[in-house]
Amino acid sequence: MAVLGIHKLSSIKSMKLLVCLIGVTSFLLLIFCLYTTISTPEKEVAPLSLPNDGYQNVVSYELRRSQTIIPEKYNEHQVKARIIRDKIKRLVGNNNPHTATGPPSEHRNRTFPLNRNIQIFYHGTVAWYKPRPTHPSSDRLIARIYENNSVSFKPNDEPVINTAFYPKRRLYNASESIIREQFNEIQNCGIGTVILGWQPNFSEYLLRTIFKVADQYDLKIAIEILDYTDRTIESMRSNIKYFIDGFGKGPAGTTSTLSYYNVLSKKLEMPLFYIRKAYRITDPEWKRLLSRNGILTIRGSNYDAVLLAHITSKDHKSMIRRAGFDGFYTYLPSNGANYAATWKNWNQLKKFADSYRLLFVPTIGPGFYDRRKYHRNVNQNHGITNIKRYRSNGQYFDVGWRTSLKNNLQIITINSYNNWVDGTQIEAAIPVFGFRDYLPGPPEKYLDLTQSWVEEYIKYKLNNIKLNKKTELTLNCYDFINSTIC
Repeated sequence: MAVLGIHKLSSIKSMKLLVCLIGVTSFLLLIFCLYTTISTPEKEVAPLSLPNDGYQNVVSYELRRSQTIIPEKYNEHQVKARIIRDKIKRLVGNNNPHTATGPPSEHRNRTFPLNRNIQIFYHGTVAWYKPRPTHPSSDRLIARIYENNSVSFKPNDEPVINTAFYPKRRLYNASESIIREQFNEIQNCGIGTVILGWQPNFSEYLLRTIFKVADQYDLKIAIEILDYTDRTIESMRSNIKYFIDGFGKGPAGTTSTLSYYNVLSKKLEMPLFYIRKAYRITDPEWKRLLSRNGILTIRGSNYDAVLLAHITSKDHKSMIRRAGFDGFYTYLPSNGANYAATWKNWNQLKKFADSYRLLFVPTIGPGFYDRRKYHRNVNQNHGITNIKRYRSNGQYFDVGWRTSLKNNLQIITINSYNNWVDGTQIEAAIPVFGFRDYLPGPPEKYLDLTQSWVEEYIKYKLNNIKLNKKTELTLNCYDFINSTIC
């Protein structure tokens, strides 16, 4: 019995020793893991790059991109580390303020013809600064931002600056040289039509400069008449008349930079106009302008035109049909923000348009991100409160393009080239302290992405011709537009 008791006591001691050993080992392993995590440097994300082995691979690369949008994830340590790195780069590059702090661009020259049915919204002027800055010394602050011909921002600059991204061209003023650079980039993307936002107080000199430069780069201009104060049917007719008289086609055989489409039912070429927030004027009023028997009708006159109405809700599509519009567009690039902007509703909108021989023109964009930190008033900004959409490193833009091609939409509008205030621009942006950017991509990331998708759009249409077994493998109006408008 004594021997058995001694053996039992020895076993208990061995178990206690084993438990202690396991505990000490686990503690040492935990310390090692924590040390490894703290001491291991953060890995840099490799820049997104397109393959350089030719046309086919660039397009197939875009098709291989995941169709699932991965939300952006933020880590406080990473954000602080990047801010410090950006600040060091800016201090080092003070001697050369125009040097972009970002990965090199892989921008390539266009190898395909311009396409008039890919159209992009363009702003003649950008409101870089808030109209009524709350900062007590805003003038001195703006002067300090450009001190010594360099960019230097501080956290308290936010009440003055009106954009969430910072352009590679800096906070530029519209000039002929700037417009030349911008239109050269637009045509290099393969976009053939620029949609110019216009209202009566728009500078006449700037307007004529835009038309002159567009003509030099073989671009067409479609006018979007904005929602200005005291806009009426009478003023709308006057606006349309102003552009057709001043910039439209003259005698037979003459050309125009104003965008024209051939309307087959009327056997006429007619200019294209977009009408922002057309629903703010009632359809009986629009009938005065757009019905054949209207008092102020443009139908059948020298001022007849293709008019597309901006819509947001499901009820608007019936309103614009009754009003006599030729079609409708969505404008807002924020998926899910309203009925018209929601991608899953586009198939239904397309069927409605086809049944009434109307044009449905969707709007896609790389994202939407402005500087507002608060929810909007529901009576403003399309009647919604949250329209921000993250770019997700280009994946948001990709899915918008795929949705357009899937629904066989012929005219596609892009919002925008340079709407920096809403953060929908594809124009080049650089990393600057206090601003968002396109990292890990280059400053021209969205110009390159747009070019690849325009190229893919043309290939998609050509493939449709092959599937339909047409004898002539060329694109004509019937492959892009419906049988009403060419």
